[in-house]
Order: sequence, then structure tokens, then C-alpha cells
Amino acid sequence: MKKTTKLHTAVTILIVVMIVLSFTNLFKFQINGEPLKLAGISVIVGIIAYFTTRKTNENKYDGFNIKTFIGSLKDKSVILLFLLIIITNVACFVIAKLWFPAYNEHVLARAGDFLDFGNLPKLFLELVVFALGEEIAWRAFFQKQTSKIMPFIPSLILASVMFSLGHFSFGIPIIVFYDLLFVFIDSVIYGIIFKKTDNAWCSFLAHFLANLLSTILYWF
Repeated sequence: MKKTTKLHTAVTILIVVMIVLSFTNLFKFQINGEPLKLAGISVIVGIIAYFTTRKTNENKYDGFNIKTFIGSLKDKSVILLFLLIIITNVACFVIAKLWFPAYNEHVLARAGDFLDFGNLPKLFLELVVFALGEEIAWRAFFQKQTSKIMPFIPSLILASVMFSLGHFSFGIPIIVFYDLLFVFIDSVIYGIIFKKTDNAWCSFLAHFLANLLSTILYWF
């Protein structure tokens, strides 16, 4: 009993740590004049948290089960959500081209430190690793655990807001808002896919395809 209580306490602490780290993106922390980006650590915390606290699930593979991955994709509603994520990312690109030409530069400045656009094989691997890591952290751990203590919708919104803050980067206010709006929309779709499948492999695939599509569109 005490062991279970300690585990639940650890889950709560780790959720709070992820939230605090996400909020640090709103402040300009620097070391020797270089920006210090602490929000990315929330993903590392979430990954470690999932694998160390998954005993709180009914089955330790809940939320991240490769064996049920293919079967989960047979759900027509999940396929429709995959199509929706493609539509939203194309819409984001088209709207930006027409009305927010500075958007691409903003995204490149935000993601350029983490992605090697000069090496395509490495870039592909980075897109896989980052998408998988974020889905384990924000869906398999954060959303799944918070949905145990609050209804699904508040849990989904909380996870998506924190996920969006983790992608915050200073810039022109309207461009920053536009960027975070579509990050939030994408996150909501990932979260619904996760809810329907209880499998971060599925939300990872949607996340990876969205990032890959955005990267391809960026080159136009």
C-alpha cells in the first residue's frame, strides 16, 4: 500500500515538474549570453517517468504497446484523424504563405537548433526520435496519468497547452500566436488518437507524418 502511494506521489511530482519546465519557455534564461532552453527537458522527464511509473497502469504496456499498433490503425475514426492532421498542416502552410510570410523563418529559428536540415537521413531520424519521445512523454505519461485524476477533455487541453508551451519561441506576436495555435490543434488531434487507441505508437505515427509533411512543405 505504501509503495503504491509513493508511486502515485512520484507521478504527481513528475507531472508538476513537466508543467514547470514547459513554462520556462516563457522566460529568457541565458548562460554566457546563450539562451537556455529548459522546456525540452520536460520530454526527457516524461520519457523516464513513463517507464518508471507505468506500474500505476492496469497493464504495464498500456499506452505504449507495439503489439496492438497495427490493429489500432484499422479503426476508421483513427484513419480520419490521420487525414485531419494532414489537412490541418496543409492549411497551416497555405494560410502562412498567403498572410504570414514570416512564419517559416520563425519555425526554422525555433527548430533549427534541434534539426539538421543539411543532412536528409539525419533529419529523417531526428523527426522520428523527437516525435516518438514527445508522444511517450506527453501522451503515454502525461495525458494518461492526468486523465486518471480529471475528465478526458481537461486532461487533453492541459497536455496540449503544456505541449504548445514547449514549442514557444519569442518573435512577432501574431506569428508566435499562429505557430502555437496550430501546435495546439495538432496536439489535440494526437491526444484524441491516443485516447481512441491507448497507444502512443499511433499518436507517434500521426505526429511524425505531420512533422515530415511540414518539413517537406517548408522547402517550397
